[in-house]
Amino acid sequence: MEGRVKELLMVAFVVCSATPVLTQESQAQSSNLKQYYSGKFGFYQPGDGLNNGLVLGVDGITEFLHYQFFIGGAIDLYPKQTFDFFTGPSKPRDVVQQSIILVPLHVNAGYQFFDIPNADSRGYIGAGFGYYFYFYNVEYRTGGGILGGFTNTTESKNGGALFATAFVRALIGKVFVEPRLYFAQKTADSVGGYSYVVNPSGFAITIGFQY
Repeated sequence: MEGRVKELLMVAFVVCSATPVLTQESQAQSSNLKQYYSGKFGFYQPGDGLNNGLVLGVDGITEFLHYQFFIGGAIDLYPKQTFDFFTGPSKPRDVVQQSIILVPLHVNAGYQFFDIPNADSRGYIGAGFGYYFYFYNVEYRTGGGILGGFTNTTESKNGGALFATAFVRALIGKVFVEPRLYFAQKTADSVGGYSYVVNPSGFAITIGFQY
């Protein structure tokens, strides 16, 4: 029994002795980088008839403190129901309802170009690349003519392409403002014999909270 107690005391001593070392290593690691998560919303102006609208987004950032540099991943969301991205001499006139959702997924790298510790303010400039997905649903009226009679037809399309992006993020405390440019490949397709083009290239400015 006495030998068992001695063994337990020895294990406790070793654990207590190792704890400060592990704590110091953890602190050293945390002083090398920080990780943040943020949510944002704002104004988005895409190209080719998609129309201006609301954009939402979330991202995760890993900042390397000694190098004034960060990398991160982000996902944006742009839903829209009022737009006209059809091309060609003939366009559908009998669209009952339609909706599109753009989902750009991208990775980014940024460099800190100013830091004001007394005001808890920082600024970053950077660029990234990714792939966007779109999901398009439309209901349009067909038929008519001499015999009359109309039928509503529903179609769904989806696709995507590569894009690049450039941005500036100004952070004050936990609040940031972020202007961003999108440079995307166009995606062309058709519904009901009518051609359309999806082009997310454009400009966005968002406000968000970084934690």
